[in-house]
Amino acid sequence: GINAEYGGALKQNSGMLLVYAIVLGVVILVQLVAGILAFIYSDEAEHLVRTGLEEALVEYGKQVDGEDSTWTKGIDWLQANLECCGVEGAEDWSRDMNISTYWISTTGGNHDIDTPDSCCRESKIADGCGTGMATGYNTADVYNTGCYEKGKSWLMNYTTAMGVCGFIFVIFEVLCLLIGGCLARKTRYE
Repeated sequence: GINAEYGGALKQNSGMLLVYAIVLGVVILVQLVAGILAFIYSDEAEHLVRTGLEEALVEYGKQVDGEDSTWTKGIDWLQANLECCGVEGAEDWSRDMNISTYWISTTGGNHDIDTPDSCCRESKIADGCGTGMATGYNTADVYNTGCYEKGKSWLMNYTTAMGVCGFIFVIFEVLCLLIGGCLARKTRYE
């Protein structure tokens, strides 16, 4: 965007500066609309995230071409990095909750009361460390907080910073728009 402004300014081309100002104005408008829509539809986004996590638990443990599925890799990454387990907690992996249907099936390993090892606390990680941990009783070795709440909390920690950065960016763009418009007007009258 700045190259178009400088190119138009250096060549004293008011038409090029006007196009720059119009395009930048449209970009600013689209950003503002996207921000407003994100705020308005945040409740639906929460529902979609929860539903997505539950779908991932249903598919957890399946193999694709001899490797863990994307769902499995994603849930393992989420649980290990956010230090969480399941959607609401470790019990989500149990047969009683009946969410992780493949994981608890005979084909998926018949893990009636087991959590994946990615639920284990960092100090307890070992093969099979999640065995028997989906009961809700013996949870000192696995993360107790569900990934939905943990992810929501993580996102909320950065929401203010993202909003401030977005606001500063829009102010900078408006300044560029005004400078481009002023330069276009000035070159037109010279």
